[in-house]
Order: sequence, then structure tokens, then C-alpha cells
Amino acid sequence: MPGEAHEETMEEGMPRRMYPDAIPPAEGHPTGDRFEIIEMDDGRGHGMKAKVAFARGERVARVSGVLVDSAMLDTIQVAPGVRMYDTWFCRYLLHSCAPNLVFDPMRLEMWATRDIAPGEDLTLDYAITEEDLVRQFACACGAPECRGWIMGRRESPTEEGRRVLAARAARD
Repeated sequence: MPGEAHEETMEEGMPRRMYPDAIPPAEGHPTGDRFEIIEMDDGRGHGMKAKVAFARGERVARVSGVLVDSAMLDTIQVAPGVRMYDTWFCRYLLHSCAPNLVFDPMRLEMWATRDIAPGEDLTLDYAITEEDLVRQFACACGAPECRGWIMGRRESPTEEGRRVLAARAARD
């Protein structure tokens, strides 16, 4: 069906593309032989797992999407006031305060910040990629350096965020 991600390969022996036909194929786009969309066991919804190993500093994927001018749940910021809507790959990258990916908005590429093992969740620090988020949220990423509340880099915490951060400070 037009607009849906490929379910089968275009050519015999070629890996399944994760992007729909409307996105022109590009070298480095994510494919089903390297990545898997999974349902998280902890109730966070869906995530993306690596099916192969990636070395620190390696390009993990080139990403694509549709450019939009406002933040939405499935966007990633590529420039001030410009976001890329990507419901096929980026949408499934989970947040972590100690991510294993970093986004290069000039090249539209994801790079490994450390070695990534097969089966590992792929993560970004949303606070680094976004000036502002559609909604701020409490973080439970489990990283030793977890900040506890996630917001865009130009935002102040909401009232709820101030309560979460105050409670966290009182515990520490």
C-alpha cells in the first residue's frame, strides 16, 4: 500500500526497507536486517533494538522523513524551527540520559556513542536533540547520571517537573 513501510524486499536478496515508498531510498537507511521494532516489557510502548553490533563512532543509520515547522511526538529537530517527522525509525528511539546514539542534524545520521551489542535498545538524549518538547516527562532511564526530568534544552521545567526535581533532590 502506498505510504506504508515495505514488508518485503524490492529485489531478491535485498534487506527490507523501514521507510515507505514515498521516501526515496538512500545508502545507510535503516533496514530490517539491522534493526527491529519491539514492544517494551516495562510499559513504555515500542522501541528499536539493534540486530547487529555497532562500534563506538560508527554510523548506525541515515534517517529521513518529512520536514515540518513544529514539534510533534514523532519529530526530531534538524535546525532551529525545523523538525523532521519520522514515524518509521526515529519515533522508536527511546530516551536515555546516557544514550548510545547521537544525532548529526546536518547529515541526518545517527552515530554510536559507544559500542552497541545486538539486542540492545537504541537510545537518544531528547534534551540534546530538541529545543523544546511537545511534553516534558519524568525520566526512569536508569542511568547513573539520570536527570529525572526531561525537557528541551531551552525549556524550564513545568510545575510537575519542579515537583519531581524537588522530590528527587530531597531523596539525594
